[in-house]
Amino acid sequence: MNYTLEDKMTSLRAVSIAVILYIVGYALKLSVLLFEILTPIITSDIFRLIAAGVSGTALSTGLLIISLNDSNKLTPYAIALMDGFMLLMVFDVFNAPSLNDAIKSGFISFFMAFIGYQLITVFAAKFEQSKSEMKRTISEINLECTQKQLVLDNLKQVLSEIEQITCEYCEKEYKSVNALNAHKGRCKNKPTSVN
Repeated sequence: MNYTLEDKMTSLRAVSIAVILYIVGYALKLSVLLFEILTPIITSDIFRLIAAGVSGTALSTGLLIISLNDSNKLTPYAIALMDGFMLLMVFDVFNAPSLNDAIKSGFISFFMAFIGYQLITVFAAKFEQSKSEMKRTISEINLECTQKQLVLDNLKQVLSEIEQITCEYCEKEYKSVNALNAHKGRCKNKPTSVN
């Protein structure tokens, strides 16, 4: 089966790579924000960097898992909104030197949050599509297996019927059991018992 570029670009694998990159970016954003917040609490730069990095990675991965598995339809919207506000803080929009810089940073913040939301939505849809295709393939295989088993059972039944009317000595097939029994008495290949 040949895959076109479009097939590869719209595959679950391509979307998964984009989601992984998004998670890495999200973890970095959270880590930067946490690094600043933890400055008065953790004085050592190394420990603060470790705490911010591990927490950022755990939170970003957790947010993705929640947004994909939560049945509440508002959760992805809430996460996208929080992502936008987090970016506003990372870009320090509220202390921007000019209104123009604040608008640019605000636009980028919510644009990135929107793209992240869309990416998670597409990933969830592709994953569900992949699961349904897998289930359909499994049911097709099960149906085919059932059909093959029926054919095999029919062949076994035909073979059993043929064995009932076939001479065990010369392996000649007869039309009925009575005809076979009449033949067995005078079959030339029938072994004779020697006493």
